[in-house]
Amino acid sequence: MNIKVKTALRVILIGTTVLPLIIVALVAALQIFGFASTMIGDEAATSGAALSSGVSNIATSYLNDAEALAGMDFVNTSIKNLNGVKADLDSIVTVMKADRNVLDIAVTDSEGRLIYDSKGSSAGSTFFAYSDKWSPTKEAFVSKFYKNETTYSANLFVATAPLKGNDGGYVSIVVDISEITDYLKKAQFLTYGTLVVADADSVLNYNSTDISASTDLSGVVKPDLTKMLSSKTGDTGEKLEDGTYLGAYGNINGTEWVWIALYPASQTSSAVMLVVIIGLVIIVALALVCVLAAIIASQKVIDPMLNMLKTMKGINEGNHNERINTAGMGKEFANMSNVFNDMMDQSLLSEELHRTVTEISDNMLFEWDFAKESMYVSDNFKNKIELDVSGATLSNGRFLDSMMEEEEAEKYKRDISTLFKNKDDVGGEYKIKNKGQDMWVSMRAHCITDRLGEVLRVVGVLTDITSEKNATLKLAERASFDFLSQLYNRNTFEREFASELERNVGKKVAALFIDVDDFKFINDRYSHAVGDEVIRFVADTIKKRTGETGFAGRFGGDEFVLCISDPNLVENVEVLSMDIIDDLYAGYYSASVDTTLNIKASIGIAIYPDHSTDGKELVGCADAAMYFVKKNGKANYHIYVPDDSNLEGNFTSSL
Repeated sequence: MNIKVKTALRVILIGTTVLPLIIVALVAALQIFGFASTMIGDEAATSGAALSSGVSNIATSYLNDAEALAGMDFVNTSIKNLNGVKADLDSIVTVMKADRNVLDIAVTDSEGRLIYDSKGSSAGSTFFAYSDKWSPTKEAFVSKFYKNETTYSANLFVATAPLKGNDGGYVSIVVDISEITDYLKKAQFLTYGTLVVADADSVLNYNSTDISASTDLSGVVKPDLTKMLSSKTGDTGEKLEDGTYLGAYGNINGTEWVWIALYPASQTSSAVMLVVIIGLVIIVALALVCVLAAIIASQKVIDPMLNMLKTMKGINEGNHNERINTAGMGKEFANMSNVFNDMMDQSLLSEELHRTVTEISDNMLFEWDFAKESMYVSDNFKNKIELDVSGATLSNGRFLDSMMEEEEAEKYKRDISTLFKNKDDVGGEYKIKNKGQDMWVSMRAHCITDRLGEVLRVVGVLTDITSEKNATLKLAERASFDFLSQLYNRNTFEREFASELERNVGKKVAALFIDVDDFKFINDRYSHAVGDEVIRFVADTIKKRTGETGFAGRFGGDEFVLCISDPNLVENVEVLSMDIIDDLYAGYYSASVDTTLNIKASIGIAIYPDHSTDGKELVGCADAAMYFVKKNGKANYHIYVPDDSNLEGNFTSSL
């Protein structure tokens, strides 16, 4: 290769590497400046929407407190008899003032005239917060901001809720805005960005001022505040138009306030300048490296390298028998090419062995190639699993996860993420929908990495474990259910009942202990086979009455326990009990004895948490209540009272 050719090659290499880098650098710099406003606006919208939720939570919490007070009977009573409840109101005010930024609590009549406030204001005077917003039909609301209100000498807002009594009236909580302003001072984004909250008259945290006039925003933000307040954009945010500030705005849930995320437009250039400088430095460094690489590459390595690359490309395209021609190469390249050729021979042999093993194995193989972004699956995989793997990836709904329910797919994706993170083996069992049928597969996958630890391939094996899994699930199901009634057995019921109570902390749950009256008489007169029919009839009746709203278990013999957590059924548990008693007494026709059997039952009821917070104790209370029915005529229901556990006579609880 003569000097002219080498020089020309060097010029071409340098030109084709350095010039694109310079162009990319210039275009990138222009793009960064051009998109700076857009990026900052997007960040302001995202940050403002997230940060404003804190303000919404503060306002909503006080509104919830106002609604809670408005629902209390003695607060409603204050409309007619303040003297009778003033001490109670004073106690609540004392607690709320000590615990939060509450300045006052006021109770007004339906026209907004004061009946009570903790400052002892004149009864009958109009409560200050209603002077410009009062409406007799107004629902619960949060007021505008009041700047240094005279009565309280503080900046504040008011949360108001209507009383629940028939006489009308309202409860208002007067709140110091410092809780909101303290939060806003901390709510920064992108170093210079701040969050402000405004209503029609006032703005919080603008220019580091707790509260100022909303007119201060005139001319510095677009659109104007009036348009923002009426836009009802929701808490997701709408970008500001061109003005002194970049940013976004949105309405705050539960209020007539608006949040505005402000970022000074003057800071846009300085915010991106460092990025541009760093990028230019990197580009210059890359350009120097490219120049050096071009000089080195223009030596005698060019032709051998092109020859090697051509051969490798052919192999990559599927011609696995192609090899590098070493004729005319220098010693070093010839040795390198021979090593490569030997490696390809071994690879071809290994691939053939791999294909043979795959064909005679029941295991289904798959392989994900990161470089080619392609998925290979074995023939038995294609035959057994109905999945088109063209364009498939390991996750994101393009491989096995596309055949799974959402919960199962999330588990699979977590396992794949763990595989990539640890770059080691991972395994799991998953249920997929294959050819319209449920199929269980066991998966083992392994990462193949390069010497730097970067993942090159993921190789995995699937095993069909549907038969084994179904057998296991059947055994588990049989162990959990009573064979005759197909209800939970005692152990399973107690476990599920305890879990149900944990899920319903603070809510009512009913336990019904149901015992068939004179069951021994039925067995003795008609046979145990008829007795089994009765057990199934009782179980079916219970399931029909509760449907999906509860579950039941058979504790043995003729004893059943029913759990009800649906609020409507718990509230009407006595009606439910009578319905069950009536359904059972309506009876069923027994073909084996050619007669209709009318079944009587006694039901004991216990309520969580009124009677106990422990599952076994609650069932025991229901059992005691049922025994009370047995002692007092049978065929009825009874709600547990503590005296039920101390009835005269000796009896043994079924617990």
